[in-house]
Amino acid sequence: MRKAAWIFTAPLLILGLAACGDSGNSTTESTTDNATQATTTGTDTDETTTTGTATETTAATDTTTTSPTTTTSPTTTSTTDDSTTTSDTTTTGDEVTCEAYCGIYLDACTDFAEYDNMQACLDQCGQWPVGSSADTAGDTLGCRLYHVTVASTVDANEHCPHASPNGSGVCVDAAAPACADYCTTYFANCENDLNLYNDEADCLDQCGHWYPGTEADVDGDSVGCRLYHAGVAQTDDVTHCPHAGPGGAGVCVIQ
Repeated sequence: MRKAAWIFTAPLLILGLAACGDSGNSTTESTTDNATQATTTGTDTDETTTTGTATETTAATDTTTTSPTTTTSPTTTSTTDDSTTTSDTTTTGDEVTCEAYCGIYLDACTDFAEYDNMQACLDQCGQWPVGSSADTAGDTLGCRLYHVTVASTVDANEHCPHASPNGSGVCVDAAAPACADYCTTYFANCENDLNLYNDEADCLDQCGHWYPGTEADVDGDSVGCRLYHAGVAQTDDVTHCPHAGPGGAGVCVIQ
């Protein structure tokens, strides 16, 4: 009877173990499925996050690129306009005054000693027709100011003579009295002690620094004034030869 009891008991134990084995497998599969779902869910979350970040970055980049382009144009235009205005004012030199001319001449033309000082320059300059800032030739202050300004920046040797009182063939009237005519007339009518030059070469040299003026001048520090008085000295040399001389004798001088 004991042997039979063991035989019946053994199958029951085997069935119990089998039942326990099925329960364990179910638990493992359930756990594995849950882990897989968790992993899958996490991956989806990461992808969503990554996609959102890429979208935000692209938007930020577009905004940054557009902004400088919009603000650059007005700034550049404003700067260019200011620069052009300044450049035009400096170049045209609208202020045609003896002060402007003499200030530049005394600095730029130190190798051309036409004036003893600022006042001598201002006095000489006061005789000239003013003209305009656009003058580059002719007997005007504007012409002399133009050439002395160029002399201060480009070539003093060429332009300082043009800016001088005699104009050096540029800042002078085409019909202005000539030193050759003056010296010839003077030597013809002012002889002996009335002649204040060493020779005709000395006369031409001194005359070459004077303002030509016009043939109508009867006073003023000009060649025209001296030519007039040298001419009338033919009938009254004692009176007029001193006026026609280099010092002007109080007549052919700055008035």
